[in-house]
Amino acid sequence: MSVLNKKWQVSPKAPKEFIQEYPEFSYVILQLLYNRGINAQNKIDEFFNPDYQQDIFNPMLLKGMDRALERILKAYKFNERVAIFGDYDADGVTSSVLLMELFRDILGLKGQVYIPDRLTEGYGMNKAAVDWLNKKNIKLIITCDCGVSNKAEIDYARNLGIDVIVTDHHSLPHEFSHDYIVINPKQKGDQYPFKELAGVGVAYKLAQAIINNIKSFKSVKTDSVFEKNFLDLVAIGTIADCSPIISENRALVKYGIEVLKYNSRKGLQTLFDIAGLDKTKINTYAIGFVIAPRINSAGRLDHANTAYKLLATNKDQEAQALAKKINESNITRQKLTEEISIKAKNVIGDISKKNKILIAVGDDWPLGVLGIVAGKISEEYNRPVMIAGQGKDQTVGSARGIDAFNLIEAIAKNKAILLEYGGHKKAAGFTVANNNLNKFFANMIEIAGNDIKDEDLTPITKIDMELDVNQVNWDLYNELIKFEPFGINNERPLFKFTNVRFEAISALGKEKKHFKIEIVNNVNNLEVICFNFKNNLNNLKEGDIIDFIAEINQNQWNGYKKMQLIVKDIRIKKLHE
Repeated sequence: MSVLNKKWQVSPKAPKEFIQEYPEFSYVILQLLYNRGINAQNKIDEFFNPDYQQDIFNPMLLKGMDRALERILKAYKFNERVAIFGDYDADGVTSSVLLMELFRDILGLKGQVYIPDRLTEGYGMNKAAVDWLNKKNIKLIITCDCGVSNKAEIDYARNLGIDVIVTDHHSLPHEFSHDYIVINPKQKGDQYPFKELAGVGVAYKLAQAIINNIKSFKSVKTDSVFEKNFLDLVAIGTIADCSPIISENRALVKYGIEVLKYNSRKGLQTLFDIAGLDKTKINTYAIGFVIAPRINSAGRLDHANTAYKLLATNKDQEAQALAKKINESNITRQKLTEEISIKAKNVIGDISKKNKILIAVGDDWPLGVLGIVAGKISEEYNRPVMIAGQGKDQTVGSARGIDAFNLIEAIAKNKAILLEYGGHKKAAGFTVANNNLNKFFANMIEIAGNDIKDEDLTPITKIDMELDVNQVNWDLYNELIKFEPFGINNERPLFKFTNVRFEAISALGKEKKHFKIEIVNNVNNLEVICFNFKNNLNNLKEGDIIDFIAEINQNQWNGYKKMQLIVKDIRIKKLHE
């Protein structure tokens, strides 16, 4: 296997009329806005000034919300025991904490949080869990970040006299009649304006609906401050689930980050300390690459209850113990991911354009890291990837995909031979009996072969625009940070720099994995840094001409700030002779 050469694709220039219409903005900022489809005054205002009051949609627009409120009001009036049934990832865990705090602290209801074990129970509801909750005298189950693939389990619960409210955001493999209470903006007939809420976002809409209708719940008092206190959980779950940071999500995440900076959750404070994060400087990168992986690691290698307890605890000693345990799980998770990645690549072997989808199966590979491994390999080779662990009777796997291929639609075509499946366009999971395994993979290879064109296999790096290195200054940087929070569909701007004369290079770090490049005529004294660089830079010689693409950032250390270009790819145009 070899790393693919990426195609650089610079976005088309914004129309002259658009540039002229907004003279208060620089050309660079207008180009970035145009690239993101922000091409009207109202969109610009909403993007730069997300407003909680104006940009958060009415939760009652969600199909099924009125009936959910009616059923929860019944639970309140009759003091029924309510169970929150959550998924074991960061999205599900944050959803579970949010809903339990809602029911416990606002409605005063007693209940139970149930998060299944990834290894022994798998994703979503299961009948054994329903039986256990029935013995606990649960009369209402509310799912979060799961449920739409569990129609049989919902029917089983209802036959036992337990009602179920589903809050979920995944694609629906089943159609639910009016007899079921399902809150999911993706369901047929739903009129909610924004379809890309994470699971925790849907749970938050339920919380909003209850708080907005709190007068129906007599003797219960709350206010908008309590509602906004949930936003730290919404930010973590939304970013962890790689939901687009646009529209309503952008407002939720922006305000959620502010809550995180000043939140009083002891578990999160302790986790920040152990991870070496200054919570006053928390951003989407810190959440997505530092906090979320640690929360996820609990459900991947042990049990997500550890992460749930960490977010829910108000005891210092317990927070310390749980944060330490989660941090150690994350270290183990990183080692396992590397180990299984190597094994999976060995199974896949050499690839060519004939290999439209990559598949690797191993005996009892740990389920908790399969999705990460699939994602890493998919990103590296720009193909959909399926990684699975085979047990005695069945095989459980995760799949990650590319823009040109809809994974969940392809997997759904095999539903007749699958035991379970679910997910999104680019991320999905499946369980298949071993006697159907070869047929399933053969079908997926055929579907991918028909749907994916050769040109889809060449990875494309999308570049916002071309700049001269001497255009990079503090004024530009201060304009760029207004685009935060960054995330899916609003990535950190990427720029192309051409015909730059190389002067010198030096290795950085203990393992010499990073490089600092010196360039000629560096007027603004920029640092040009290559982190964890895979490209071979040994051929660079003084005087060479290079093109590179980079993000603009700052290096702040010991009270001193310096502008940085973080290089993502580099090409030598002219070797020194």
